[in-house]
Amino acid sequence: MTFTCQAFLFDVDGVLVDSTPSVARIWRQWALLHNLDPELVIAHAHGRRSIETIRLFAPALDAEQENIKVENMEITDKEGIVAIPGALDLLRQLPDDRFAVVTSGTRPLAQARLQYAGFPWPGIRLRPKTLCTASPRRSLT
Repeated sequence: MTFTCQAFLFDVDGVLVDSTPSVARIWRQWALLHNLDPELVIAHAHGRRSIETIRLFAPALDAEQENIKVENMEITDKEGIVAIPGALDLLRQLPDDRFAVVTSGTRPLAQARLQYAGFPWPGIRLRPKTLCTASPRRSLT
């Protein structure tokens, strides 16, 4: 079977980067801090925007403020963040204008995870011309 593609879209977490250990670690800490079942929170956090997880498990909290705290924890957690095998080699074979990185996370988180996993971001080569995120770029405290 042969496929012809004009361009490719790559998700960050689970496609380019394995961030599973970090995601589990951060959500475990957050759940314990709020007296929630960590395993239940972790099971629902994967593949979902952080703010949605917060709203689901802690509706009484200020979701926006809590989301900033969780994202800051995620951005600073480097341990165990690695590239998915073959992802970097694949990107090296594609023209820069023929792929984009898409994610339900924010730009600062996507950039951090790509850097931690060894992707040369920002760099002359392998910097996608498009990074599409769920949230606009913003300053985090």
